[in-house]
Amino acid sequence: MSWVIDGDSLEIETSNGELEVRLAGINAAERGECYFDESLDFLIETIKGREVIVDVVSEDQFGRTLANVWLDEELVSLGMVVEGLAIAQSPDGDNPLAESLIQAEEAAYEARIGLWSETACGGSAAVPAIRIDLDESVFDPSGPDDAVIEEEQITVVNDTSTVIDLRGWTLRDESSRNRLVFPEGTTLEPGASLRISSGCSTSPAWCSGAPIWNNDGDMALLLDPLGTVVARARYQASSR
Repeated sequence: MSWVIDGDSLEIETSNGELEVRLAGINAAERGECYFDESLDFLIETIKGREVIVDVVSEDQFGRTLANVWLDEELVSLGMVVEGLAIAQSPDGDNPLAESLIQAEEAAYEARIGLWSETACGGSAAVPAIRIDLDESVFDPSGPDDAVIEEEQITVVNDTSTVIDLRGWTLRDESSRNRLVFPEGTTLEPGASLRISSGCSTSPAWCSGAPIWNNDGDMALLLDPLGTVVARARYQASSR
């Protein structure tokens, strides 16, 4: 028997008691965010009260069991990514099914399904042509990570012919931990680029005491104030 906690975690009743499981390889919206209800409802309708198979991968930083959960022969997390209800996490070597999730996410994004839709968060207009420039970004500068935080930077480019007001926009990684909300006065001129440091050397900046972007691979997402995904860029160490 299974009980859903949120869009990517659940409690499973086993012969040894209840087990809290975090679905391996994905990240669904947090409570209060765009597409939280949709991912939660999907998971409830899919598995609540049904018998599932739990294939343990590892344990997360909160002590929860990370696992691939199967309903019959269907991988639950893959179904969520295919429907655009969750983000795939960059492979870390622990989950053998990570690449399948990445491929499913790419297909969902290209088709603008689910949370990737321009109208997913209630917007009515096409998103502006703003992109995250991986070539002009530095995710793993040379040197010890904690000593080169200022050099860890991401670049956003305005490919439109109008000034874009970025106040209230969010830059985030693929996890639920790192999110930067742009303050009032943050604008991007036509054809211009904006570099955002993980340290404090740019404006805006993360001003973080630790690196933001994973060296081995991560995904950057730029969201408008409604939570609509305007730009998305994934990198892996081998591709940089």
